[in-house]
Parts: sequence; C-alpha cells; structure tokens
Amino acid sequence: MASTTHEMGSGLLFILVGPGGVGKNTLMEAVLPRFDRLGQLATITTRAIRPNEQPGVQHVFVTPKAFEQMIADGELVEYEEVHPGKYYGVPRRPLEAAFAAGDDLIADIEVSGAAKVRAAYPENTVLIFIKPPSLSVLEERMRARGETPEGIAQRMERAAREMAYADQCDYVIVNDDGRSEEATHQLHAAIAAERACRTAQASPEAALSPVC
Repeated sequence: MASTTHEMGSGLLFILVGPGGVGKNTLMEAVLPRFDRLGQLATITTRAIRPNEQPGVQHVFVTPKAFEQMIADGELVEYEEVHPGKYYGVPRRPLEAAFAAGDDLIADIEVSGAAKVRAAYPENTVLIFIKPPSLSVLEERMRARGETPEGIAQRMERAAREMAYADQCDYVIVNDDGRSEEATHQLHAAIAAERACRTAQASPEAALSPVC
C-alpha cells in the first residue's frame, strides 16, 4: 500500500493500468460516485474527442502545437505517443494541487506513463492493474466493439507487453465481463483500504499501529 508524504500533501492518485479495452473507464465511472473528495484527473491529449466524452472530464483536448508548448513549459509530469500521432500527458498543476489539498484523484494512464508518475510521486501514487481473464477474451471484446483488424493488432501487440507490468502494481483486479460487479467491488475496496491507511497514519496513535 502507498504511504503519504508531508512534502506533497496527503492526497492520493489512483492509477488504473492495463491493456486498452479491458474496461478501466467503466470501472472508474462505477466507483467515482461512491466516494467523497475523489475526482477524475483529466489527462491531456491531442486525439479527437469521442461521442461519449466531455471536454475537461476524461481529457483536456489540445492541438499538437499546444501540447508541445506544455512540454516546453514543464506543465506535464509525463507524456507519451500512445498511438501513432496521438499523444497523452499528465498535467502537473491539478495533480499537485489535489495532493496539497488532501483530495484524491483517479485516472487511466498507460503503463510507461504510470511508471513515470509513480517515480515522480512515489508516496502519493497507488497503481491498480486491471487485467482481462485472458488475452483471447480481450481480443474478442475488441471485435465485438467493431474495432478494425489493424487497430486490434496494434492493441494486442501492446497488451502482451503491458500485462508484464501487473507485478509492479499495488493491486491486480481481473475484470471479467460476466463478473464486472466483482471487479467494481475490488476496486472500491482498494481505494477504501488506502484511504483507511492514510487516516491511520495521520492519527496520534500511528506510531503504535501496524504499518500499512
């Protein structure tokens, strides 16, 4: 479990990591209403907005030129070209403001980006790997959603590498389509456990309590 830091504040960032199409955003949307002072961190991207998205909620949508300026100005904790020509980055200011205020955030960040955020804020970051029952099941989900063969091939190539990152995470949750409520319950339990650990550490009796 992650501990908190006095320098950054007591806020936590829960990062959902895992292959594309595994259901990270669905799980995130399910747990967000269940907690006070938990918000979604809107990451920065150059890709086009999708029909089910709202600007500033899941992502902040910017032009490639604006993205390059954010890099130059040091406004991004990390950034990656996740798909050809499509860049994603984690904004520094809202993240550090939440930490300082003691508020928690949750985000879907790809593997290498999540590792860089953990390196930058090791005491405030909780990594939760969302895993499919198998890669074949993940591929079937992509086909069912009508993704192109080229898109599926690209995602599956990444997925094979991404699965190896599960061992680096604080929690691993298997998201099976037929048991999504169980995955939601496990994610809720992980967030609640980390918050309880933070509360325990902040109490006067913390020195007498087991380390989380």
